[in-house]
Amino acid sequence: MRKRDRRWSAGSLLPQLLPLLLLLAGSPRGAGALRQGPPGPANASGNATQLPDKPAVFTDPSTDKFLHMAINSYTGQVYVGGVNYIYQLSSKLELQARAVMGPHLDDPGCPVTRFCPAIQKKNLDYYTKALVIDYPQSKLIACGSLFQGVCTVHNIDNITNFRTPANESVVANNATASTVAFIANGPEKLSRMHVLYVGVSFTGNGPYRSEVPTVSSRSLDLINETFSIAVTGVSTGTKMFVNSLAREVFPITYVFGFSSRGFSYFLTVQKQFTEQPKPYISKLVRICQNDVHYYSYTEVALVCHTPEGVHYNLAQAAFVGKPGSELAVSLGISAQDEVLFVVFSKSRDETDVYNRPGLKSALCVYALTAVHRKFTQNINDCFNGEGVRGLDFINPSTSCQLTQVQINDDFCGMDVNTPLDGGKAVNATPVLTYSNVLLTSVAAVSTHDYTVAFMGTATGHLKKAVVESVTSAFEYSDAAIEEGKPVNPDMLLDKNGEHLYVMTERKVTRVKVQECHQYKTCIDCLGAQDPYCGWCSLENKCSLRSNCAEAAQDPLYWLSYKSGKCTTITSVQPAQIQRTTARILTLVIGNLPVLEGQFFCAFTAFSKTLETNATRSTNGVSCATPHTDSLPPIPPGEHHFTVKLSVRMKSNPDFVATNFTFYDCSTYTSCTQCVSSPFPCDWCVGGHRCTHDTGENCRNDILVTGVSSVGPSIRSGPGFCPRINATTGIATEILVPMGINKRIQVKVENIQPFIASTRFVCQFNIEGRVKQVNAQLLGDTIYCENMQFNYGAHTPNITAAFAVIWEGSKPLDNPENIHVLVYRCENMSSNCGLCLELPEKYACGWCQESNSCKVQEQCDRHATKWLERTQTCPDPQVIRIHPTSGPWE
Repeated sequence: MRKRDRRWSAGSLLPQLLPLLLLLAGSPRGAGALRQGPPGPANASGNATQLPDKPAVFTDPSTDKFLHMAINSYTGQVYVGGVNYIYQLSSKLELQARAVMGPHLDDPGCPVTRFCPAIQKKNLDYYTKALVIDYPQSKLIACGSLFQGVCTVHNIDNITNFRTPANESVVANNATASTVAFIANGPEKLSRMHVLYVGVSFTGNGPYRSEVPTVSSRSLDLINETFSIAVTGVSTGTKMFVNSLAREVFPITYVFGFSSRGFSYFLTVQKQFTEQPKPYISKLVRICQNDVHYYSYTEVALVCHTPEGVHYNLAQAAFVGKPGSELAVSLGISAQDEVLFVVFSKSRDETDVYNRPGLKSALCVYALTAVHRKFTQNINDCFNGEGVRGLDFINPSTSCQLTQVQINDDFCGMDVNTPLDGGKAVNATPVLTYSNVLLTSVAAVSTHDYTVAFMGTATGHLKKAVVESVTSAFEYSDAAIEEGKPVNPDMLLDKNGEHLYVMTERKVTRVKVQECHQYKTCIDCLGAQDPYCGWCSLENKCSLRSNCAEAAQDPLYWLSYKSGKCTTITSVQPAQIQRTTARILTLVIGNLPVLEGQFFCAFTAFSKTLETNATRSTNGVSCATPHTDSLPPIPPGEHHFTVKLSVRMKSNPDFVATNFTFYDCSTYTSCTQCVSSPFPCDWCVGGHRCTHDTGENCRNDILVTGVSSVGPSIRSGPGFCPRINATTGIATEILVPMGINKRIQVKVENIQPFIASTRFVCQFNIEGRVKQVNAQLLGDTIYCENMQFNYGAHTPNITAAFAVIWEGSKPLDNPENIHVLVYRCENMSSNCGLCLELPEKYACGWCQESNSCKVQEQCDRHATKWLERTQTCPDPQVIRIHPTSGPWE
C-alpha cells in the first residue's frame, strides 16, 4: 500500500477522484479526420476579451458549437471541446492553443480500423463527446464522434501535440447521442490503478455499434491496449451491454458521472419499463470499482418530487460538492461528506415518449452517504430473496435468490442476483422549484456555513441560490450570460472556487462567484442575501469574510446576511442641537463589536471632518460636539445643516454612522416660521426674535412656544403669533387700480396691549421701492392712510408686498401672504369688446371719452360715457382701408 501511495503522489491522487465528465451536446453536421493544428495561438481564429469589472469571455466564430469543458486544477487552464476544434485557454480565457480535429473522410459503415475500401467516405464533422484530464500522466484525453468514437491523447501543456494510441470504439459516433466519461480508481489487479469510466447511448449509427458497451471501464495504460476494456474474461469483464432486443427500443441518456467511496456512479434518464414507451425516470447506476466482472452493476431510481405529488422525473445536470455546515446538519452528515446536487425537469406532458423536458424545474440534493446506504439496502433485500432482479433490457429478469451472504457497505457483487434493479428509490424533496424555467446546469460550493448552488437555464441565464436545508433554498441572483442561448451542463468552478466558468453554444464566460464590493452600505450588503458577502464593521465595507481583518475575533466584526442586523446607531440624545451651543451626545449603538482602543466621534459636513474623543458605554458611546467656533456657518436661506455623525477607531474608517443636525433658531425672522419649525425654537414677542434659550433671551417677555418645544405652555404654535389676516369676505389679494387713492384695511390677531400702544405704519414694496403710510389700530382692524398706487412698468399689473410694522421695525406676521395687486385696465385690453370681458373683480369698463379701458373713477366721472360689462359696445366704424388697390387674381 505504501508503494502504491508513493506512486500516486507524483500526480496526486486527489484530482483523479475528482471526475471530469463530459455530457452529450451538439448540432448535427458530420465528422472529419484528425489532424494536428498549428502549435500556438498565432494562427488561431478564437479570441478572448477581458474588460475591467467585466467577466472574461472566449468565443470562436469558426466553430459551430462548444460541447465540453475541463479545468486543470493545478494550473487553472481551461480546455474546451467543440465541433472540429479543441481549445487550450488560460484561466482568464486567453487562447493558448487550438487543435484541429476535423472534418475528415469517414462513414458510419466503416469499422474503427478505418479500412473499408468498398465504402464511399464523405467529410464528416468531429463532435467532442468526452474531454477529461488524466492527472497522473499529465494528459488531456479527448474522444470524438469520428471513426466509431475513438479517443486521442493530448499533451496537457500543448494540446496540438496529440496522438491516437488505439483503434477502440469508446464514445457515441453521432452528434446527438449522450456520452459521459470520467476517471476514477479501477480494479486493484491493474498495473495502472485508474481507469476511464464511460457511459454511452446506443446510436444505431452503422453496423458496429452493438460492439460498444453501454457502460465500461477502460484502460489508461498509454503504452499497451490503451482504451481497451480494462479487464476481460471469458464471459465477463468491466463492461455492460444492453441486449440486442432492447437496444433500439430502450434508449438510455447518460447525464453525469462521479466516484464515491470505492464506487463509480452514472446518472441516467431511461424508461421505467422495458415494454412500455413511458414514463421516463431518472436512475443512478453503480459499479464497484474493484469489480472485474461488473457483478456489482446495480440501478436505483433517483426521485425528486414535492409533497403535493409533482414528480420532476428528468435529470438534466448534476454536480458533486461539499455542503456548508448548515446544509450538512440538515442532511445529518458532516461538512466533509459529499452531496449530489441534481437539477430536474418535469416531462413536457404526460404522453412524453421521447424524453422531452418541460418548463417546470427543480433542484434536489442528496447526501452521498444516504445514496450509498440505499444501494446497500436494495442489494441486501435481493440477497435475502425479496423481489425480482429486474433490468430485463440487459438480461431476462428473475426472482431474487436467497443467499447466506452478509451484505456490508463495501459489498462488491457476486455471480448471483446480477445485474440488479433496486426497488427502493433514493428520494428527495426539491429545495427549489421553478414553474417557467428549464434548468440545464448546476454547480455548488460551500462558503463558511452556507451552500451556494449555481444553476444555468435554457434561456442563457445564471441563477444563484442559497441551499439552507434539505428542503429549503432561495434564489438571490439572476443574471444573463448570453440571452436566449442554453447554458451547457459542463459548468465548472476554478481551483479556488473564486470563478465559475459558464459555457453556452459559442461562448465561454468566466464569472466571479461574488461581487461584494458593489454594495456600499451595510443594509445593501446584507439585503443582497449573498452568502459570500458580509459587512466588515471595522472597515466599513462589504467583503468576503477572509478579506475582513480580525473577523474571527468577534461575530460582530463580520456580519453575514443571515444575521440580518447591521451595527447601527439606534438613537442619539439629544438628536439635534443649536449650532451656537455644545453638548455631550449619547449614542446608543446596536451590535457594537467589542473593541480595544480609543473611540472617536466624527462630524462631517461640507467636505470637512471634526473629531472628538468618545467614551465606550454599556449601550454605545458618548462624546462631545465640536467647539462652536469650528463648526461651519448655516448656509444662506437655510435654518440648519446636517452632518454625518460617525464612530471610528484611530486610523480606521467609520464603522457606523447616522445623520445629526445643527440648527439655528435666530435664522427665523417671523413668529409663525419660528414656532412652526421642526426644531425646539420659541418666539419672544416683545423682543421680536426666535431663540433656543428663552431663559436667557426672553426674560420678562411674552412667549409663544414652538410646536417642537418640550413642556407645557399656554401659548404654543403659530395660532398665538401677532399677525394680520384678510378682512371678512376679502381675499388675500387686495386689488387697487393704478392712480387711485386707496385706504387699505386688514384684520389683526393676538395684539398684546404693549403692541397696541405703539405706532403702526403700513409698508408697501412697489417695484423695489418701499413706501409707507401711517396706520391706526381700531378694535381688531388696522386702517392704513389713503395712498395712491402707481408703477412704471408697461404691464397689466404688478404685485406689491404688504406689511404692518409696529414699534418702528417689527412686522406683524403675514401668514396668509396678504398683498396688493396694482393694475391698469388699459394695459389689459385695447378695445371695447375685450375690455368688457375682463374679470369682474377688476371693475374695468370702456371709457368712450378717451376711447380706452378704465375704471369708472378715471373716466372723468361721466357715467353716461363709461360702459360697464353688462352693456354693449358701439358698432365698429371703418375709418380707413389700406391698401386701397390690388391685382384681380
